[in-house]
Amino acid sequence: MPVIDKKLKVKNIVFGEGIPKICIPVTEKTAKDILETVKGYETHDGWDVLEVRLDYFEYYEDIDEVISLLKDIRQVTSRLVLATIRTIEEGGRVAVGPDTYLDHLKAMCESGCIDLVDIELTKGNSCVTQCVYAAHANDVVAIISKHDFNETPDNYTMKKYLRKMDDLGGDILKLAVMPHNKADVIRVLEVTDEVNNDVEPLLITISMGYLGSITRVSGESYGSVMTFATIGKESAPGQIPLDQMIKTLHTLHND
Repeated sequence: MPVIDKKLKVKNIVFGEGIPKICIPVTEKTAKDILETVKGYETHDGWDVLEVRLDYFEYYEDIDEVISLLKDIRQVTSRLVLATIRTIEEGGRVAVGPDTYLDHLKAMCESGCIDLVDIELTKGNSCVTQCVYAAHANDVVAIISKHDFNETPDNYTMKKYLRKMDDLGGDILKLAVMPHNKADVIRVLEVTDEVNNDVEPLLITISMGYLGSITRVSGESYGSVMTFATIGKESAPGQIPLDQMIKTLHTLHND
């Protein structure tokens, strides 16, 4: 039976309602630069979620420093806070084993300083399940993610990833892949539309690079509830500047 009218309310933001929500990543190295950058972001309107890319943070291994940073960020932003430790296997900057990864995610969820947490599917069933449990125990939204910066897998594999995330309890399922041609981009949209009708969780799907830019703005039509934009430098190939993103999303919005 098709799943319809899916929504997820996090504070005053309703994912799955209206245009896709806009997430802005912060990728500075020092706590000072991170906080100054976030303060600068706050002068811009029209976006909803701050992604803190902790794999860029110079003290990412020190959980006390991480929690201190998140507490300071909470004081200077009015947006939802998404905490992400993107590992090398998923296109990030750090090598973190499952045990350390789990300890960090549990501490972040228990801190009361984040609203959403990114959980990498590649960390394995046990780690992912425990991370999801920690998130839910602390009213944090669990985004289970899978990234492929090399290719766009076949449709069966992409659907398998998303359904595995569903089985592991994700509230939002994120899949980002790299296209090599227009057909790859179209396949991502097709998979998004199909899986969105089959699972309860919400989806975030991205065909990366400039070739896949259409997937960053077409979420309302195909079932992807959040997109990533930039204020300044991009954290992934093909991200669109905030002002352009806002104009495009509102132009495409279905009234």
